[in-house]
Amino acid sequence: MNNLFLFPKTEQYYEDELTRFLRTEQYTDALQLLTFLLQFPNVDESKTEQWEALRHWLYTMFPETLFPTTTQQEEDEEEEKDLLRQYIREKTTDEGYALKLLNLLKEGTLEEQVSALEQLGFLDQPGLGQSVREWLSERPRHPHIQFKALQALKHMGENGIAEFPKNGKKIAVDIEETPLCPEEFPLRIRDMIRRVGDISETSQPDFVYFARQTWQEFLAYAYGTSIYTDLLNAEEGAVDVWASALHAILQEKLFGTVNREEILDNYGIVDSMTLQWKRAHLVLQAFVQQFSPDPS
Repeated sequence: MNNLFLFPKTEQYYEDELTRFLRTEQYTDALQLLTFLLQFPNVDESKTEQWEALRHWLYTMFPETLFPTTTQQEEDEEEEKDLLRQYIREKTTDEGYALKLLNLLKEGTLEEQVSALEQLGFLDQPGLGQSVREWLSERPRHPHIQFKALQALKHMGENGIAEFPKNGKKIAVDIEETPLCPEEFPLRIRDMIRRVGDISETSQPDFVYFARQTWQEFLAYAYGTSIYTDLLNAEEGAVDVWASALHAILQEKLFGTVNREEILDNYGIVDSMTLQWKRAHLVLQAFVQQFSPDPS
């Protein structure tokens, strides 16, 4: 890490992410992000002291962040869902609440639209599913919000095919096949991000956190397109191809430099896989350039 540095805009991006984690009480995520940022040796001293103080505060106030268990995380997530369901049920006594959510979906910011979709998914009222379908199909939208709409439709119990414009084409997907969480994606696709963790856990243990986040955003971007079909039909060797391409893209994006030969060697990418690797790299590069902040 001694030769790596954060670009100013990249640092600002993660500062904003840190603020969001703290505001929404995602303390484990905040701690992981701070641990990652504190690895960089060339950050301003005052900034490093601020991050160190914040990390110490998290350790002191929320010691459970040191040893989060999978069971506890799952219980917390389920509790959050139950609270949201209860909140939505209470709100449905207001006949105009569903209409308010639909208006927010049509006119709100991206963040407000996500919130509206998450709440609409828990409502059981005639016609809501059709309204979301029409909103989804009327014009191109950010892939993240399109994927959230599909998840909301599945939560509502909608089925059949949903059609909508994406990446310059008309996409048709089966609502019932939409994954509602990362664990519902096919094993081969999950193996691609797991492989990044296997490779980076020794030298950069926090790197996989950002790789996982980027991979989920990429899956939303690819879902329903020929890219996603290729991922579904990928042979076993494609796991290393996509994982190493993602690793290379993020190394360059986060740190401004990448040792491509070392990455290819670590993932076992041989000459016969080079063309496949270049294609995966180009796809991921196009995605990152379109939807990630420019660190320069």
